[in-house]
Amino acid sequence: MSRVSTFACLVATISLTVACGGDKTSANASPSGSAGAGNSGDDGGGASTNPCNLHTQFEGDENCILPPAEAEGVQLHIGPSSFDDPDVINAKDDKGNYLWLMEPGDERTECYHLTSPNTETHNYFKQQYRMRTGSHHMILRASNAADAPEGWGLCDSSIINAFGGTQHAVEDLPPGGVVAPEDEGLYHAIPAHAPIDAQLHFYNTTDKVRLREAWVNLIYKPESESKTILGMLGGFTRMNVPPHSKATVGNVCTREQAFSTDPEARVVTLFGHAHTHNTRFAVWHDKVDGSSELVYDSYDGAEAPTYTYNTIAKNPAPDPENRISGGRSGMLLLKAGEQLRYSCDINNDTDFTFVGQNEVNTDEMCNLFGSIAGAGFPCFTIGGTPPPKPAADAGAGGDGG
Repeated sequence: MSRVSTFACLVATISLTVACGGDKTSANASPSGSAGAGNSGDDGGGASTNPCNLHTQFEGDENCILPPAEAEGVQLHIGPSSFDDPDVINAKDDKGNYLWLMEPGDERTECYHLTSPNTETHNYFKQQYRMRTGSHHMILRASNAADAPEGWGLCDSSIINAFGGTQHAVEDLPPGGVVAPEDEGLYHAIPAHAPIDAQLHFYNTTDKVRLREAWVNLIYKPESESKTILGMLGGFTRMNVPPHSKATVGNVCTREQAFSTDPEARVVTLFGHAHTHNTRFAVWHDKVDGSSELVYDSYDGAEAPTYTYNTIAKNPAPDPENRISGGRSGMLLLKAGEQLRYSCDINNDTDFTFVGQNEVNTDEMCNLFGSIAGAGFPCFTIGGTPPPKPAADAGAGGDGG
């Protein structure tokens, strides 16, 4: 069956604000009220179940997060300026598509351009991400369109220039807001008046109208404590999986592709980006001595977890026999000649050919993302079938399960 891909590079309206929720408690509560002076978003993820006191008719009010104090950080609020004004909540673009509402069966990946309001460069490491129900991913990228006006348009940026994002409705880096000793010097910088392209992917498989809305807190970090750039890790995989078939696809990220001044490149986080027909996403550390270690293993499809690799994070141990997601704990270091090898078991039980596009239920992806201590790890060489699994790995994942 043929189809026209709905993948686009146009995103939802973003505003940088110091408030995410008012004190209204009606069914149409406004998200634009003041959060009050002295609120700090640096609490490791929010202490209450509805800190913004939102009470709308849409799912996900409890995911709103209070902003940091103005001197401590900045909040990016992606959403309507009011729930009370029907002209705002029901606004449409020039093609007749709702700006904020997601009707049943709707799926959109869209982008928005803006310039950051900070008048001087700020560094940060701690990040807090929140999205309403129905979100699949959010990516913040440095834009090439320095003079473009704020608003809707094509993304003029590269995934290599991503500086933040998530694929979970609730996620913090570092987990719980606790920084490991070896991570204390990590940072990313936001230049003054930085041009930004933001991308959101939302979908609605229910019979109710949903709302696209998200919040991001970036917690400032002193220059004196900022020693090593936190760079993005990312790899893509080509696929062509016919309808009603199974396949295993994947790729590799070699140490030589990492921009790290250290002899051993240190991987800080990893997560597999997949959809609903990905039955296993596994990552092995292939070492110079010929051995391989399973360091990431997900059986959660589009909800694949993020694992952090340092001296204090305790990841659940992988359990391939029982198909339970997990990852190794401790530091993850790549020596010269070593690599991360990742593979995905795909079960295409649909009438569509999977080619690696954005549709959550009618296409599939096998992309590896994360972060490293260093300028970046862009292993973007498109590959096909991964190298054969070592004997120790055989049988742990099947051919699509």
